[in-house]
Amino acid sequence: MSLRPRRSSQTVALCVALMLPCMPAHGLVRWNEGKDQVFITGSVSVAVDSNIYASSINESDTIYSYTIGAEYRRHAGLIGVNANVSITDSQFSTNSSESSINPNYRLEFTKDTGRTTGTLGFNAVRSNRADPTEGVRTDSWRYGSDLNFRYPISERHSVTGGVRWSRIDYSDNDVFVDLDTYSLSADWFYVLSTQRDVFAGYRLRLLETAADTSFADHSVSVGVSGRLLPGLNGNARVGYQIREALTGNDATYEGYNAAISATWNFTRKIALTGSVSKDFSITSRNVSTDTLSGNLDAQYARTAKLLFAAGVGAGRIEFLGLEGANREDTFLTAYGRVAYTFSERLRLGLIYSYYRNWSTSSFSDFDRHSVTFDASTRF
Repeated sequence: MSLRPRRSSQTVALCVALMLPCMPAHGLVRWNEGKDQVFITGSVSVAVDSNIYASSINESDTIYSYTIGAEYRRHAGLIGVNANVSITDSQFSTNSSESSINPNYRLEFTKDTGRTTGTLGFNAVRSNRADPTEGVRTDSWRYGSDLNFRYPISERHSVTGGVRWSRIDYSDNDVFVDLDTYSLSADWFYVLSTQRDVFAGYRLRLLETAADTSFADHSVSVGVSGRLLPGLNGNARVGYQIREALTGNDATYEGYNAAISATWNFTRKIALTGSVSKDFSITSRNVSTDTLSGNLDAQYARTAKLLFAAGVGAGRIEFLGLEGANREDTFLTAYGRVAYTFSERLRLGLIYSYYRNWSTSSFSDFDRHSVTFDASTRF
């Protein structure tokens, strides 16, 4: 049974979050000469959303959320440990059936010293969110594990690689299709100069759905890491990929893929970051898509405590195969954010965001506005 938000509990949560900065710092636990640490985190937010389903229905609501969590950090010896656990309670003022309690778990082991370095991580999170490609809210558990490593062969040559698994497990399998993804990647890096590396790599990605379909994505790419242009630093990877159907479908798709991100520090206070990505994906209803998107973000640190940020983005989603029914979506996003940090004990933020989707499917032709106020603390 879903519960309607109780204003009294929301008021209490907000008061508690605002009182936390006034509490002494003994909530932080340290031992082993500070190499082991435990932090407690908390946040509250109020969001006004004009379109909670991201569809032409345009159903609006106010969402009250609060999160409490704990972090453990160990940086001693050969292996470091980072562990996070949190729980978020989101209550919808009108559409109470969409209210949810979402746990989030993450455990990571790191090795930063020695010849071979890398990370091993595990995560699990429950997610309740609007799906713009389907015009509905989905409720799912998302699980994953990843192993990443870097091994230097010589002073200029090194090899990096990764093995990853992820699973999306939907609560409503009458409508949505569960998805398992396995990927294996390897890159060869060459130090071109003290400021720039070049690399080439291969990625194999296997996708299996609960609808008895499976695909294999093969991608070969090259790229640059470090200084891309004078004053512009980041990573740029461009390649070619083929999606081959293994079972349940005889379609094959191919095209270029890209993952580019670069930052230009215009001044000490102003930074611009741009990104472009293109890749295959699968929707919650088992339709392959080819998505191209780009974003440009600006950040202005007025003072050490006051931060302004804004950004715009755009993209195109092409729905593939017979299931895609020649559908194509084009979207535009924009946001503005102001944040003030009193101390680590209290951070306040206000965000406005806009999303506009033009689709050949009338149900998915919509716009969406949201305003969110949040307060967070860490001690």
